[in-house]
Amino acid sequence: MNPIDDQLNRLFLAARKGDSPDLAPPFGLETRALAAWREAGRSEAGILDMGILARGLIVAILIMGASMWPVLHKTTTDPLSEYMQTSDTTLASDETP
Repeated sequence: MNPIDDQLNRLFLAARKGDSPDLAPPFGLETRALAAWREAGRSEAGILDMGILARGLIVAILIMGASMWPVLHKTTTDPLSEYMQTSDTTLASDETP
């Protein structure tokens, strides 16, 4: 076996045999977190109020839709505009003598 593989196997074996630390939160952490969460619900959020952000998103969607409406529902039958569109296209030309 490769020496690096031996080292890794020993490290993995030691990690498997190691004691897992106690994962319980310190005393009083839950009550402090719950109290802070309840207090945050009562406080004024100011500019970060979710209602204001949601209304702003709706207004932005309406403005975007209003600006896209003429482009999506363009029904022109003007022959001059169609002629100008075809005259703007690039034609391939061979200018070699």
